[in-house]
Amino acid sequence: MSLRTLSMCFCLFAALGTVNAAGLGERTRYDVIIAREPFGPMAAESATEQAEEVAQDPQKVQEESNKIQLCAMTVTPDGRTAVGLIDNGSNPPAYLTLFDGESANGLELVLSDLEEEFATFRREGITFTLRLGLGLVETITPEVLAQRKAQEAEDAEQAAEAERKKPNSLAEQLIAMQMSLPPDVEAPPLPIPIGDAEQFTKAFDPNKPETEPKTEQEALIKAGVEELKEAVAAGESPQDYLRRLVEHRQKEVQRQQEEKRAAEAALKEELASGSLSEADEAYIRRRTNIELMKKGVVPLSPVNDLSPEERAEIEAAQNTP
Repeated sequence: MSLRTLSMCFCLFAALGTVNAAGLGERTRYDVIIAREPFGPMAAESATEQAEEVAQDPQKVQEESNKIQLCAMTVTPDGRTAVGLIDNGSNPPAYLTLFDGESANGLELVLSDLEEEFATFRREGITFTLRLGLGLVETITPEVLAQRKAQEAEDAEQAAEAERKKPNSLAEQLIAMQMSLPPDVEAPPLPIPIGDAEQFTKAFDPNKPETEPKTEQEALIKAGVEELKEAVAAGESPQDYLRRLVEHRQKEVQRQQEEKRAAEAALKEELASGSLSEADEAYIRRRTNIELMKKGVVPLSPVNDLSPEERAEIEAAQNTP
Protein backbone atom coordinates (compact mmCIF):
# COMPACT_ATOMS: atom_id res chain seq x y z
CA MET A 1 0.00 0.00 0.00
CA SER A 2 1.45 3.40 -1.03
CA LEU A 3 1.92 6.22 1.45
CA ARG A 4 -0.82 8.18 -0.31
CA THR A 5 -3.24 5.27 -0.06
CA LEU A 6 -2.31 4.68 3.57
CA SER A 7 -2.85 8.34 4.31
CA MET A 8 -6.29 8.25 2.66
CA CYS A 9 -7.19 5.17 4.71
CA PHE A 10 -6.29 7.02 7.90
CA CYS A 11 -8.35 10.00 6.75
CA LEU A 12 -11.25 7.69 6.00
CA PHE A 13 -10.96 6.09 9.42
CA ALA A 14 -10.87 9.53 11.05
CA ALA A 15 -13.94 10.56 9.07
CA LEU A 16 -15.83 7.47 10.18
CA GLY A 17 -14.75 8.18 13.74
CA THR A 18 -16.20 11.66 13.44
CA VAL A 19 -19.52 10.20 12.30
CA ASN A 20 -19.42 7.78 15.23
CA ALA A 21 -18.65 10.58 17.70
CA ALA A 22 -21.57 12.71 16.53
CA GLY A 23 -23.63 11.39 19.41
CA LEU A 24 -26.70 9.20 19.72
CA GLY A 25 -29.84 10.46 18.05
CA GLU A 26 -31.39 11.02 14.65
CA ARG A 27 -29.33 10.81 11.48
CA THR A 28 -29.95 14.53 10.87
CA ARG A 29 -27.44 15.27 13.62
CA TYR A 30 -24.57 14.31 11.31
CA ASP A 31 -26.12 15.09 7.90
CA VAL A 32 -23.86 18.16 7.61
CA ILE A 33 -20.76 15.95 7.73
CA ILE A 34 -22.19 13.50 5.22
CA ALA A 35 -23.22 16.30 2.88
CA ARG A 36 -19.58 17.42 2.58
CA GLU A 37 -18.65 13.95 1.21
CA PRO A 38 -15.11 14.07 2.66
CA PHE A 39 -14.28 10.66 1.14
CA GLY A 40 -16.47 10.56 -1.95
CA PRO A 41 -20.17 10.16 -2.66
CA MET A 42 -22.27 8.21 -0.22
CA ALA A 43 -23.92 5.05 -1.53
CA ALA A 44 -27.64 5.02 -2.30
CA GLU A 45 -29.99 4.10 0.53
CA SER A 46 -31.16 0.95 -1.25
CA ALA A 47 -29.12 -1.62 -3.11
CA THR A 48 -29.07 -1.40 -6.91
CA GLU A 49 -30.50 -4.24 -8.89
CA GLN A 50 -27.83 -6.91 -9.33
CA ALA A 51 -27.16 -9.10 -12.34
CA GLU A 52 -27.93 -12.79 -11.99
CA GLU A 53 -25.26 -14.34 -9.82
CA VAL A 54 -22.85 -16.66 -11.58
CA ALA A 55 -20.74 -19.49 -10.24
CA GLN A 56 -17.80 -18.30 -8.18
CA ASP A 57 -14.54 -18.33 -10.12
CA PRO A 58 -11.53 -18.19 -7.75
CA GLN A 59 -9.54 -16.10 -10.22
CA LYS A 60 -12.37 -13.59 -10.64
CA VAL A 61 -12.86 -13.48 -6.88
CA GLN A 62 -9.17 -12.64 -6.50
CA GLU A 63 -9.33 -10.01 -9.24
CA GLU A 64 -12.40 -8.29 -7.77
CA SER A 65 -11.11 -8.40 -4.21
CA ASN A 66 -7.78 -6.86 -5.30
CA LYS A 67 -9.66 -3.75 -6.42
CA ILE A 68 -11.01 -3.07 -2.92
CA GLN A 69 -9.06 -1.88 0.10
CA LEU A 70 -11.01 -2.17 3.33
CA CYS A 71 -9.79 0.76 5.42
CA ALA A 72 -12.14 1.37 8.32
CA MET A 73 -15.25 0.19 10.12
CA THR A 74 -17.29 1.90 12.81
CA VAL A 75 -20.80 2.15 14.24
CA THR A 76 -22.91 5.22 13.46
CA PRO A 77 -25.20 6.82 16.06
CA ASP A 78 -28.21 5.00 14.62
CA GLY A 79 -26.53 1.66 15.34
CA ARG A 80 -25.49 0.70 11.80
CA THR A 81 -22.00 -0.44 10.82
CA ALA A 82 -20.30 1.96 8.39
CA VAL A 83 -17.59 0.48 6.17
CA GLY A 84 -14.95 2.75 4.71
CA LEU A 85 -13.11 1.54 1.61
CA ILE A 86 -11.13 2.52 -1.44
CA ASP A 87 -12.41 1.22 -4.77
CA ASN A 88 -9.46 0.98 -7.14
CA GLY A 89 -11.76 -0.44 -9.80
CA SER A 90 -12.59 3.08 -10.93
CA ASN A 91 -10.33 5.80 -12.29
CA PRO A 92 -9.59 7.79 -10.25
CA PRO A 93 -10.02 5.51 -7.19
CA ALA A 94 -13.26 6.15 -5.29
CA TYR A 95 -13.31 6.66 -1.53
CA LEU A 96 -16.64 5.30 -0.30
CA THR A 97 -18.66 4.62 2.82
CA LEU A 98 -21.21 1.81 2.61
CA PHE A 99 -23.82 0.39 4.93
CA ASP A 100 -25.16 -3.16 4.64
CA GLY A 101 -27.31 -3.48 1.54
CA GLU A 102 -26.01 -0.30 -0.08
CA SER A 103 -24.22 -0.07 -3.42
CA ALA A 104 -21.89 2.31 -5.23
CA ASN A 105 -19.82 1.89 -8.42
CA GLY A 106 -21.62 -1.41 -8.96
CA LEU A 107 -20.21 -2.64 -5.63
CA GLU A 108 -22.71 -3.87 -3.01
CA LEU A 109 -21.94 -4.31 0.67
CA VAL A 110 -23.73 -7.58 1.38
CA LEU A 111 -22.79 -8.04 5.02
CA SER A 112 -20.49 -6.54 7.62
CA ASP A 113 -19.51 -7.37 11.18
CA LEU A 114 -17.60 -4.85 13.26
CA GLU A 115 -16.78 -7.30 16.05
CA GLU A 116 -15.15 -9.79 13.66
CA GLU A 117 -13.93 -6.96 11.39
CA PHE A 118 -15.06 -8.39 8.06
CA ALA A 119 -17.13 -7.11 5.16
CA THR A 120 -18.63 -9.13 2.32
CA PHE A 121 -19.04 -7.46 -1.08
CA ARG A 122 -20.66 -8.40 -4.38
CA ARG A 123 -19.92 -7.01 -7.82
CA GLU A 124 -20.96 -8.45 -11.19
CA GLY A 125 -22.10 -11.67 -9.53
CA ILE A 126 -18.79 -12.17 -7.69
CA THR A 127 -19.04 -12.35 -3.89
CA PHE A 128 -15.98 -12.02 -1.66
CA THR A 129 -15.10 -11.22 1.95
CA LEU A 130 -12.34 -8.92 3.21
CA ARG A 131 -11.12 -8.77 6.79
CA LEU A 132 -9.77 -5.52 8.13
CA GLY A 133 -5.98 -5.61 7.98
CA LEU A 134 -5.87 -9.09 6.41
CA GLY A 135 -7.54 -8.81 3.02
CA LEU A 136 -9.30 -11.68 1.27
CA VAL A 137 -10.63 -14.47 3.51
CA GLU A 138 -13.16 -17.25 3.13
CA THR A 139 -16.44 -15.86 1.81
CA ILE A 140 -19.02 -15.20 4.52
CA THR A 141 -22.56 -14.78 3.22
CA PRO A 142 -25.66 -14.11 5.36
CA GLU A 143 -26.53 -17.81 4.96
CA VAL A 144 -23.06 -18.91 6.07
CA LEU A 145 -23.19 -16.50 9.01
CA ALA A 146 -26.64 -17.75 10.03
CA GLN A 147 -25.43 -21.36 9.91
CA ARG A 148 -22.36 -20.44 11.94
CA LYS A 149 -24.43 -18.62 14.57
CA ALA A 150 -26.87 -21.54 14.74
CA GLN A 151 -24.01 -24.00 15.20
CA GLU A 152 -22.43 -21.81 17.89
CA ALA A 153 -25.78 -21.61 19.70
CA GLU A 154 -26.20 -25.38 19.45
CA ASP A 155 -22.65 -25.98 20.72
CA ALA A 156 -23.21 -23.57 23.60
CA GLU A 157 -26.49 -25.30 24.49
CA GLN A 158 -24.85 -28.73 24.41
CA ALA A 159 -21.94 -27.47 26.53
CA ALA A 160 -24.38 -25.97 29.05
CA GLU A 161 -26.36 -29.23 29.16
CA ALA A 162 -23.16 -31.26 29.62
CA GLU A 163 -22.13 -28.93 32.44
CA ARG A 164 -25.57 -29.29 34.02
CA LYS A 165 -25.31 -33.08 33.93
CA LYS A 166 -21.84 -33.20 35.52
CA PRO A 167 -21.95 -34.60 39.07
CA ASN A 168 -21.45 -31.85 41.61
CA SER A 169 -20.42 -33.95 44.59
CA LEU A 170 -18.57 -37.16 45.35
CA ALA A 171 -21.87 -38.82 46.26
CA GLU A 172 -23.45 -37.87 42.92
CA GLN A 173 -20.35 -39.07 41.07
CA LEU A 174 -20.26 -42.49 42.73
CA ILE A 175 -24.02 -43.07 42.50
CA ALA A 176 -23.98 -42.01 38.84
CA MET A 177 -21.33 -44.65 38.16
CA GLN A 178 -23.83 -47.27 39.34
CA MET A 179 -26.98 -45.77 37.80
CA SER A 180 -25.66 -44.66 34.41
CA LEU A 181 -25.86 -48.16 32.91
CA PRO A 182 -29.07 -50.04 31.97
CA PRO A 183 -30.40 -52.20 34.83
CA ASP A 184 -29.52 -55.42 32.97
CA VAL A 185 -25.85 -54.44 32.53
CA GLU A 186 -23.33 -55.07 35.29
CA ALA A 187 -21.42 -51.97 36.40
CA PRO A 188 -17.64 -51.99 36.92
CA PRO A 189 -16.33 -52.24 40.50
CA LEU A 190 -17.12 -49.07 42.46
CA PRO A 191 -14.16 -47.36 44.14
CA ILE A 192 -15.38 -46.40 47.61
CA PRO A 193 -13.10 -43.78 49.16
CA ILE A 194 -12.74 -42.98 52.83
CA GLY A 195 -14.36 -39.86 54.22
CA ASP A 196 -17.34 -38.64 56.19
CA ALA A 197 -20.78 -37.55 54.99
CA GLU A 198 -19.73 -33.92 54.61
CA GLN A 199 -16.89 -34.87 52.26
CA PHE A 200 -19.23 -37.07 50.20
CA THR A 201 -21.94 -34.44 49.79
CA LYS A 202 -19.81 -31.26 49.56
CA ALA A 203 -20.42 -29.49 46.23
CA PHE A 204 -17.51 -29.40 43.79
CA ASP A 205 -18.88 -26.07 42.57
CA PRO A 206 -20.82 -24.22 45.28
CA ASN A 207 -22.09 -21.70 42.72
CA LYS A 208 -23.64 -24.27 40.41
CA PRO A 209 -27.44 -23.87 40.55
CA GLU A 210 -29.44 -26.91 41.57
CA THR A 211 -31.86 -28.01 38.85
CA GLU A 212 -34.70 -30.48 38.71
CA PRO A 213 -33.93 -33.88 37.11
CA LYS A 214 -34.82 -34.07 33.43
CA THR A 215 -34.43 -37.83 32.96
CA GLU A 216 -35.21 -40.99 34.92
CA GLN A 217 -31.49 -41.57 35.42
CA GLU A 218 -31.01 -38.08 36.89
CA ALA A 219 -33.99 -38.69 39.18
CA LEU A 220 -32.43 -41.96 40.38
CA ILE A 221 -29.12 -40.24 41.10
CA LYS A 222 -30.84 -37.47 43.06
CA ALA A 223 -32.88 -40.04 44.99
CA GLY A 224 -29.69 -41.98 45.74
CA VAL A 225 -28.01 -38.91 47.21
CA GLU A 226 -31.04 -38.23 49.41
CA GLU A 227 -31.04 -41.88 50.55
CA LEU A 228 -27.35 -41.61 51.41
CA LYS A 229 -28.06 -38.55 53.56
CA GLU A 230 -30.94 -40.35 55.30
CA ALA A 231 -28.78 -43.43 55.88
CA VAL A 232 -26.02 -41.30 57.43
CA ALA A 233 -28.59 -39.50 59.62
CA ALA A 234 -29.74 -42.96 60.80
CA GLY A 235 -26.19 -43.85 61.83
CA GLU A 236 -24.86 -45.59 58.72
CA SER A 237 -21.57 -44.56 57.12
CA PRO A 238 -21.47 -43.37 53.48
CA GLN A 239 -19.27 -46.36 52.69
CA ASP A 240 -21.80 -48.84 54.10
CA TYR A 241 -24.60 -47.20 52.11
CA LEU A 242 -22.60 -47.41 48.86
CA ARG A 243 -21.79 -51.07 49.49
CA ARG A 244 -25.51 -51.77 49.97
CA LEU A 245 -26.24 -49.88 46.77
CA VAL A 246 -23.71 -51.95 44.81
CA GLU A 247 -25.05 -55.20 46.27
CA HIS A 248 -28.66 -54.23 45.48
CA ARG A 249 -27.77 -53.32 41.92
CA GLN A 250 -25.86 -56.55 41.37
CA LYS A 251 -28.91 -58.52 42.49
CA GLU A 252 -31.12 -56.50 40.14
CA VAL A 253 -28.75 -57.11 37.20
CA GLN A 254 -28.82 -60.85 38.00
CA ARG A 255 -32.65 -60.82 38.15
CA GLN A 256 -32.92 -58.97 34.85
CA GLN A 257 -30.54 -61.32 33.08
CA GLU A 258 -32.28 -64.45 34.44
CA GLU A 259 -35.72 -63.16 33.38
CA LYS A 260 -34.42 -62.34 29.90
CA ARG A 261 -32.75 -65.75 29.49
CA ALA A 262 -35.95 -67.51 30.54
CA ALA A 263 -38.08 -65.39 28.21
CA GLU A 264 -35.69 -65.94 25.30
CA ALA A 265 -35.73 -69.73 25.84
CA ALA A 266 -39.54 -69.80 26.04
CA LEU A 267 -39.82 -67.66 22.91
CA LYS A 268 -37.42 -69.89 21.00
CA GLU A 269 -39.42 -72.98 21.98
CA GLU A 270 -42.74 -71.36 21.01
CA LEU A 271 -41.46 -70.39 17.57
CA ALA A 272 -39.62 -73.68 16.95
CA SER A 273 -42.45 -75.33 14.97
CA GLY A 274 -42.03 -72.88 12.11
CA SER A 275 -45.74 -73.20 11.26
CA LEU A 276 -46.73 -69.75 12.54
CA SER A 277 -47.44 -66.85 10.24
CA GLU A 278 -45.25 -63.73 10.34
CA ALA A 279 -48.08 -61.83 12.02
CA ASP A 280 -48.44 -64.50 14.72
CA GLU A 281 -44.68 -64.58 15.32
CA ALA A 282 -44.62 -60.77 15.59
CA TYR A 283 -47.49 -60.88 18.11
CA ILE A 284 -45.76 -63.53 20.25
CA ARG A 285 -42.49 -61.55 20.26
CA ARG A 286 -44.38 -58.41 21.21
CA ARG A 287 -46.21 -60.11 24.07
CA THR A 288 -42.95 -61.62 25.33
CA ASN A 289 -41.40 -58.15 25.52
CA ILE A 290 -44.48 -56.67 27.18
CA GLU A 291 -44.47 -59.43 29.83
CA LEU A 292 -40.84 -58.57 30.58
CA MET A 293 -41.69 -54.87 30.84
CA LYS A 294 -44.51 -55.70 33.25
CA LYS A 295 -41.81 -57.21 35.50
CA GLY A 296 -39.65 -54.09 35.17
CA VAL A 297 -37.18 -55.94 32.95
CA VAL A 298 -35.47 -54.50 29.88
CA PRO A 299 -37.21 -56.15 26.88
CA LEU A 300 -35.39 -58.43 24.40
CA SER A 301 -36.03 -55.78 21.74
CA PRO A 302 -37.43 -52.23 22.06
CA VAL A 303 -41.18 -51.70 21.85
CA ASN A 304 -41.62 -48.06 20.82
CA ASP A 305 -45.27 -48.09 19.77
CA LEU A 306 -47.13 -49.21 22.89
CA SER A 307 -50.86 -48.71 22.73
CA PRO A 308 -52.58 -46.88 25.61
CA GLU A 309 -54.00 -50.23 26.74
CA GLU A 310 -50.57 -51.91 26.75
CA ARG A 311 -49.04 -48.98 28.61
CA ALA A 312 -51.77 -49.13 31.23
CA GLU A 313 -51.26 -52.91 31.54
CA ILE A 314 -47.53 -52.45 32.19
CA GLU A 315 -48.03 -49.64 34.70
CA ALA A 316 -50.66 -51.61 36.61
CA ALA A 317 -48.38 -54.66 36.84
CA GLN A 318 -45.40 -52.57 38.00
CA ASN A 319 -47.49 -50.79 40.65
CA THR A 320 -48.85 -54.04 42.09
CA PRO A 321 -47.03 -54.93 45.35
